[in-house]
Amino acid sequence: MTDNQRRDDFVLSDEQKAAVSELSETNVYAKQSKLKTFRELPASEKWPYFKDNFLTYAIVAVLAVGIAASFGISYAIKAPDPVLSFEGVNMSRCSDQLDSLGAGFAQSEGITDGRLVSMDASISLGDAAGGNAQDDSTKLLAMVSAGQVNMIASDAKTFAEVNRRGEITKPSEVMDAAELERIKDSLVNAKGEPVSDIDKAVGFDLSRSATWTSTKGLPDKGVILGFGNVTKNKDVPASFIAYLRFE
Repeated sequence: MTDNQRRDDFVLSDEQKAAVSELSETNVYAKQSKLKTFRELPASEKWPYFKDNFLTYAIVAVLAVGIAASFGISYAIKAPDPVLSFEGVNMSRCSDQLDSLGAGFAQSEGITDGRLVSMDASISLGDAAGGNAQDDSTKLLAMVSAGQVNMIASDAKTFAEVNRRGEITKPSEVMDAAELERIKDSLVNAKGEPVSDIDKAVGFDLSRSATWTSTKGLPDKGVILGFGNVTKNKDVPASFIAYLRFE
């Protein structure tokens, strides 16, 4: 095939020339924004143009707004962290009485938001011999470690075990010496035995609390109270000790 023959193969017909000429005419929308183009399009062409140029961005924007709103709502309705978080271990039968005790403390302290005082009795440490198969040891450890429990009460045997696991803070690390000297007769070691040295005290004998013993339904004897993980505010747990009126 000669060069002339190849050139003849690329010669456009009159119809092809007309088509090229039409396509090469200036696009009236070429130099303006897509948004302006969308506004100027006939109604019948708006949706196809929007779908091709804006739909994906619109979906992403809506999803982003929805996610941001959900985070905002979650933050707004999140309950505040309690300033007093009491855990009665193996004391589920006393939950109503503990709630009453917490409500009285909140009122005495002028705490109007009930969520700031948490009195829980759902934790149980398993004792198969004693007929208690539920064991929340890991849960209690996690809560104390996270600073979610700053007061713990239980019978003397359970209290000794909780202390052995390192979940009890000595009173001398939370309250000053003068305060402890005033209620010295209520101080006990991990086994619930009285101590004369405030630095050796691990907890408080609740049988010597006028407030505790006057609350109907709470056990009169054999329950020890101690500090858990007091990480943020020592004043409120110390105020709870004062509210209990140890004698």
